[in-house]
Amino acid sequence: MPEEDPTASAYAPLAKFYAQEQLPPLDFKEVVGDDLPQPALHLLVHNRDMTTRLERYHRSPISLKALYISMEPDSYFREVVLIADKSGKPVEYGAIEIHLEAFPEWLGKRIRDGKQPLGGILVEEKFPFVSKPSTYFRIQSDQHIQKQLELPSPITLYGRANLLCKEDGTPLANIVEILPPDPDA
Repeated sequence: MPEEDPTASAYAPLAKFYAQEQLPPLDFKEVVGDDLPQPALHLLVHNRDMTTRLERYHRSPISLKALYISMEPDSYFREVVLIADKSGKPVEYGAIEIHLEAFPEWLGKRIRDGKQPLGGILVEEKFPFVSKPSTYFRIQSDQHIQKQLELPSPITLYGRANLLCKEDGTPLANIVEILPPDPDA
């Protein structure tokens, strides 16, 4: 039996949507965080939420566009694009598995409303959490990602797999985050 890639579970939220849509799996190539090019290094290598980092970088509030939502007994999955409100441009594509049982019911309802990125909600509500990036990667964009990030052709993109958890280690969310190329480059 072949040995399982230890980072495979890190990519599970996005792999789930790809399998469901019968898209060829992405070829994630692990990258050392400090070796990422700018601005990916600045935007990805930190232990906080992405929403706040993206809002500061793009000098814009960030909105959530849910592409697909799936509710399962133990988890809530979303495939999403984050949009900079000022430009209307996508600033992140990814997928998230949210462990709703880890949140108070009122906060779970707000998360399920799907109007705001999870990180933005947690910061706004002052809900304590820890961000633990598990791996950084590069991929070659496929047609699906190109459509979501409004890219004209295939290009190398960078991202991270991240785990949000309570301070006691209880998992809150598994996230795969992929950035478009820097619009200023």
